[in-house]
Amino acid sequence: MNLNLQATNVFEKNYDAYKSDKRFIVNQGGTRSSKTFSIAQLFLIILVSEKDCLLTVCRKTLPSLKASAMRDFFIVMKEQGLYREQNHNKTDCTYIYKSNEIEFISIDQPQKIRGRKRRYLWANEANEFSYEDFRQLNLRTEKKIFFDYNPSDEFHWIYDHVLSRPDTIFIQSTYKDNPFLEENIVKEIELLKNTDHNYWRIYGLGERGITEAAIYNHWQFTDQLEAEERIFGLDFGFNNQTALVEIGIKDQRYYAREKLYQTHLTNSDLIEKLKTLIGFNDTIYADCAEPQRIEEIKSAGFNILPADKDVKKGIDHLRSHELFITKDSTNLLKEIKSYKWKVRDDRILDEPVKFNDHLMDAMRYAVHTHTVIARPNITMI
Repeated sequence: MNLNLQATNVFEKNYDAYKSDKRFIVNQGGTRSSKTFSIAQLFLIILVSEKDCLLTVCRKTLPSLKASAMRDFFIVMKEQGLYREQNHNKTDCTYIYKSNEIEFISIDQPQKIRGRKRRYLWANEANEFSYEDFRQLNLRTEKKIFFDYNPSDEFHWIYDHVLSRPDTIFIQSTYKDNPFLEENIVKEIELLKNTDHNYWRIYGLGERGITEAAIYNHWQFTDQLEAEERIFGLDFGFNNQTALVEIGIKDQRYYAREKLYQTHLTNSDLIEKLKTLIGFNDTIYADCAEPQRIEEIKSAGFNILPADKDVKKGIDHLRSHELFITKDSTNLLKEIKSYKWKVRDDRILDEPVKFNDHLMDAMRYAVHTHTVIARPNITMI
């Protein structure tokens, strides 16, 4: 079957690797380099061209998988006019094409990891996996395993146990490999050159990061948001993401859930979104740099207040309390893992890198303003 794909050279390299005799194809790349979308395109080609084939796409958590590789795969399938609703089992996250099947599983589904053998595996954001996760998946994969990840870890089992093998193909990519990338995104990425050398290495050049202190390294996963009290943080955007975070407060612990993360929202669009996401009696703490937007949302009936934007005090407050992030908060989890202090002349500064931090700002607005500014007599220790 001939497919009409808009493909990058990252796809071409993965296609050549698929045709080779190598077992492991490692895609290490910076942000927006097209590595995930390219592998999705390749897996569609495999699905429609081979016979009696099981393909598995795996990530650490199912919500993250649904928002990344699974979404990209079905975008490609629909673009090619191949998607049929009756072939898609949305409960089991599988799709049947003639005698072939593709399944989407997560590491927290051990019965599936240790289940049936597959012909091909795609380990999406593979640096989230443990070495034992990889071992179990590898033992049940007959032909090839494709990996993709941003190289944010200085040390990792992928470097030691996969890249060192002679049956591995290494594909490194950057945003420059993606000719379909919007110009404003290119500018955001290139700002990192003068902002943070480690972020530029990882997200700009697709090179291994150098270990530095993360801002939040005490957070934990949670399945659900727990709350005796509930508030919201809102960071405005347009070309950048508008970000809304729900915060639950219980037993002096904070629980955070991503509610909205979307570009190109006008204030009218945002108000319509808020009507479906929160109640009129809920308190929202929003970026005080946008007073007109706050007033317009308030006029629509929402209880919205300007947030205090003291970055250092807000971060210190969050770092001094237990913090839980819900597993379905895909972009929030991605941001918090990469949220780091600026580094200048090998010295860590008390200032965060301004990159992919919209949900981080929204979370800080809510917690700091509500517990320290709006309610100064309440002590959270």
